Amino acid sequence: MIRKLTQKEIPFIAKHYEKIMREQFKKIGETPITKGKYENILKENFKDSFMFVLDEKEIKAFIWFVKEGDEINLEEIFSIEKRRGHGKRLINFLIDYAKNKKIKKINIDVHFRNNKALTFFKSFGFTERTIELSLDI
Repeated sequence: MIRKLTQKEIPFIAKHYEKIMREQFKKIGETPITKGKYENILKENFKDSFMFVLDEKEIKAFIWFVKEGDEINLEEIFSIEKRRGHGKRLINFLIDYAKNKKIKKINIDVHFRNNKALTFFKSFGFTERTIELSLDI
């Protein structure tokens, strides 16, 4: 079942975020934000955005997005258990939500080195539209 995240579940999500992202960011040579910082970000954005979990007797995956006009910005999606189809279920949920709300576009930023994520999103029809550049100082 996909349901709204409760505020009391934010620490659980933040704990798993840090664990999962530490592995993913290591592969691309970067450092993720800490559990505490992510927990604060979720709390600060809880009322003004949409946060859902895939719950099958326990939380299996998380999705967070923001609706701005007729667009959705996907902020985060991750599965606690990989390769179980949980991410696919959440993306399909997001696409259905967008269609029902007459949303015209779903946006997401993906790190250019994260080939698994790029392949995953492209399999749903997402296409590259912009290239973001940054300079580390």
